[in-house]
Amino acid sequence: MSMVGSVTDEVKQRVDVVELISRYTPLKRAGSVYKGLCPFHSERTPSFVVFPHTGTWHCFGACGTGGDVFAFVMRKENLTFREALEMLAHQVGVDLSAAEGNDQRNQRDQLYAANAAAAAFYHHTLLHHPGAEAARAYLQRRGIDDATADAFQLGYAPALWSGLRDHLLGRDFSLDVLLEAGLIKRSEERQSTYDAFRHRVIFPICDRQGRVIGFGGRVLDDGTPKYLNTAETPLFHKSHVVYGLDRAHRAIRERDQVVIVEGYMDVIAAHQFGYNNVVACMGTALTTEQLQQLQRFTNNFVLALDADAAGQQATIRGLNQARQALMRVSKPVVTPGGKVQLEDRLGANLFITTLPEGRDPDDVIRQDAPLWEHTVAAAKPLVDFYFDAVAHQSDLTSARGKGEAVAELTPLIAELSDAIEQQHYIQRLSRLVQVDEMTIASRVQASVRTARAGVDSNRRRTSASAAGETSAATSPAISGAPAMSRPEAFGRYDQEDHLLANLLANVDLVVWLATVTDRYHLAPVQPQDWQHVENQEIYRALQQYLSSDEPWDVEQFQATLDRSLHGRLARLLAYAATLPPRDPLTMREGVVKDMLRLRLDQMSSETMRVRYLQDELQRAGDLEAARSFEKANNLRAREMAHLQRQSVRIPQELFRKMRQQAGIKLSGF
Repeated sequence: MSMVGSVTDEVKQRVDVVELISRYTPLKRAGSVYKGLCPFHSERTPSFVVFPHTGTWHCFGACGTGGDVFAFVMRKENLTFREALEMLAHQVGVDLSAAEGNDQRNQRDQLYAANAAAAAFYHHTLLHHPGAEAARAYLQRRGIDDATADAFQLGYAPALWSGLRDHLLGRDFSLDVLLEAGLIKRSEERQSTYDAFRHRVIFPICDRQGRVIGFGGRVLDDGTPKYLNTAETPLFHKSHVVYGLDRAHRAIRERDQVVIVEGYMDVIAAHQFGYNNVVACMGTALTTEQLQQLQRFTNNFVLALDADAAGQQATIRGLNQARQALMRVSKPVVTPGGKVQLEDRLGANLFITTLPEGRDPDDVIRQDAPLWEHTVAAAKPLVDFYFDAVAHQSDLTSARGKGEAVAELTPLIAELSDAIEQQHYIQRLSRLVQVDEMTIASRVQASVRTARAGVDSNRRRTSASAAGETSAATSPAISGAPAMSRPEAFGRYDQEDHLLANLLANVDLVVWLATVTDRYHLAPVQPQDWQHVENQEIYRALQQYLSSDEPWDVEQFQATLDRSLHGRLARLLAYAATLPPRDPLTMREGVVKDMLRLRLDQMSSETMRVRYLQDELQRAGDLEAARSFEKANNLRAREMAHLQRQSVRIPQELFRKMRQQAGIKLSGF
């Protein structure tokens, strides 16, 4: 059993992996395994294998990926881990509330129910209240028809201090629930509560499942602010919200494109006129969480910006930072020495389009639909748009301005997967700043190496803050942390749990480990290095947290995780607290050895699995398929032998140098 047993283990035990995957692609028995065409890419010869005895699957073709039932559902249905867990738990009859605590589940259910009741109250008030005439007139002026108002549940908050509060208290909601949901506020001076929204058009904000999690309100007079959103609550996190995604996600997937606009009315008008792949992101800048949500449905992003230069630059700066968190894909690249290696490149296509001067999407869509379609179709790739912006805003006659332009543009060029396209932009940048192409090309390659190492300036800054705060990782303030003694044996996931626990307890090691993998030309540590899907989700969240400007705080980090992961995080940290104290040198030596050992064990397990499959195919008489797997295993054996040599050489070389520097410059390695 895993060191960190959880409800996910019970769900996996109950799910029949063969039956689940058979819903998506036909499978045929081949000995004790099942084979079929991969559901994730087009192929003629089956290379997709399901292993019933381990509850796992693997594609030995173009995908080269595998995992358990959660990984399959997440990838096939474009779901988060939480959504996949809920979907499978429902299918096999596992009660998640029992694992998470009934009190916590009941609390969230009450918040959802209160928001739903508030949305119904606001919508009914818009339709029937005499005081809502101004709101109805506003929507009519904006061209919103009754069907669209109903679909988006638009509403009106009456100009009363306690209209919603009194209504919901009469529906048996407690004052504490209304306060926690952000529906009412407390006045410390008067020791009373009052409605958060008054005399405003109300826009309910839903999560991807269509549950109301918060509200936006537009003022109907000269009051301020013009737009007001629900404060941060357990359900509503402004940086995570994509407005309209609950209604747009199917169209986004079908069209393989998402158009991102700035306001509620822009989204509503687009959907009313049939442009259902349009969404809006809350706030002035895109966030990593918003982009990652959207990338579950498409890799093609179009940002529709207004003609205001300052607003454009704010959006682009946010996108330039947030794109670091977008999913990467591995591309085979031929090095100057003639070797082929895999490099991580941005897996998304980012486009920018500018609206006509003084127009917003709402106006254009309602008044000139062909112009809207042309505007979206004419969107420029991010690199082209960024080139234009840099050319207009940088002083390219000065050395400093040229340096800033090169620093801004080379990371974008580095992420282009096509060599010809990359060379085109190198030449264009060379002409723009009047610097020779070789110099620009070398800067692009430096950006490629930095991206491959997974290290950026934000993460280095965070590491500096985290170095003095690692003791916080063992704080008993983590909710749900159990009393836990060190187990003698952990089972299947013992090694990766041990490594992840150490990284969580000493987060500066995450950044330091990236410098080591870069120095020795190893693949950077990625979420897919962990076999357990919960560990993948925790490590992915850890990478995102460390790429922000926030100092390390374990409680804030826990808040970024789905609640279904809180138990595993608490157990990992509690386990880390039981480990004997070690000096920084020993700690670093340990994580490097653990990482290399983990990769060796994974490669060994993969080799054994392919050999097993090869034997099954030979017994079944499928000699051609057996030979193809034999070739794959021969290649894997060479890779494994190389990694084994590295696992001996790297620690010896690395820590010989570090011991020589101990007490002098150990922390600056």
